[in-house]
Amino acid sequence: MVRNGSPKTYLWCQSCRRSYSHADAPDVTCPVCASSLREMSRFAAIARGLMANELSGSPLETKHRQLIRLIWTRNGMGERYYRVLAPDMPYSRFEAQVTGLLARGADEGWVRFVLPPSPSADENAYRLEFADEERFVRELEELVTPVTSDA
Repeated sequence: MVRNGSPKTYLWCQSCRRSYSHADAPDVTCPVCASSLREMSRFAAIARGLMANELSGSPLETKHRQLIRLIWTRNGMGERYYRVLAPDMPYSRFEAQVTGLLARGADEGWVRFVLPPSPSADENAYRLEFADEERFVRELEELVTPVTSDA
């Protein structure tokens, strides 16, 4: 239970094994994976973070997901998709789920991410391309359409 963002508490993501301040996650969902966060004392969050760092590997996977998110949301595109689709979820969860969808699409070959050979100030050098646009549309629709049970 979150207590109005007390400065003596932090929010913990069990999936990412990271802590966040209340300002970093105002909707109490992880900004990286969209899992629900739980409140804990500052000491507990620091201790868990230290243990997680000892037990976890490289942060490259998280950075990779952040790069995917930055590419598809640039120029306000994430907010535009969110407004048009009007999913029944907070924006941060929508952003994380679409990022996961695009990562899976890259694994499956229907999405390609184009990156320059070295870091570039030209944002157009970073882009995504769809090998199968229809697949993306179907998958996105499934992602945002609420599941209803037939009674």
